[in-house]
Amino acid sequence: MSREAYGVLIGVIVLIAVFLPTKFFLIALVFLTFLISRELTSVLNLRGFQYLSPFLFLSGVVSPTLTLTFSSLVSLYYGYRSWSLENFFKAFFLSLYPSLFLVYLFFVKEVGTKFLLVYVISFWINDVFAYYVGKKYGKTPLFPKISPKKTLEGFLGGYLPAVVFMSLALPFDRLYSFFVALLTVFMGVVGDYFKSFIKRQLGIKDFSKVLGEHGGFTDRFDAVVFAAPLYYFLIQGAR
Repeated sequence: MSREAYGVLIGVIVLIAVFLPTKFFLIALVFLTFLISRELTSVLNLRGFQYLSPFLFLSGVVSPTLTLTFSSLVSLYYGYRSWSLENFFKAFFLSLYPSLFLVYLFFVKEVGTKFLLVYVISFWINDVFAYYVGKKYGKTPLFPKISPKKTLEGFLGGYLPAVVFMSLALPFDRLYSFFVALLTVFMGVVGDYFKSFIKRQLGIKDFSKVLGEHGGFTDRFDAVVFAAPLYYFLIQGAR
């Protein structure tokens, strides 16, 4: 399928998930945690970790502190088993991303489906506008060592409309809504570069090809995963 067709299909599936009852949304997040972890486990060569990720995610639903505690234990196990500091840090990273980060999407859902919907649509707007504006008008590289095709024009072309949408869609004081949008969308962009940095260090283009030109689940949901803790903190701050 074309990039656009995959995009529409992913969008429909995500929208269905957003409107699921909370307990079924939780199941969907467990599955997404496993899928992202499986891709990361494969490229980082940390066998078997993907089976621990759903457990770490569910412990975070009970309390994020539990995930941090279990992360330390799991990291020690992988580090000791291979007697490798590198594997120790790989395991610690995988314990937090995606397991702990995705927990905050569940917390956002508990606050209200409308907040989750605004969040997801904002990043769609950012992705679509950044891609097409960058493709047509992009001339000024931002961080060429991390992402050679990403440009300042593409960044602004996606960032600004996404911030405007989120500012208008959130039910807070207009100034605070703008503040939330400004920080949240920016953190999503950082999440994109965060993922790209890892890929460049590993020498890969995408974490998998399961979603065609969109890459894998790690590639597709990078911004949504990365910005979730901050978004939850900000919307909680307004309540």
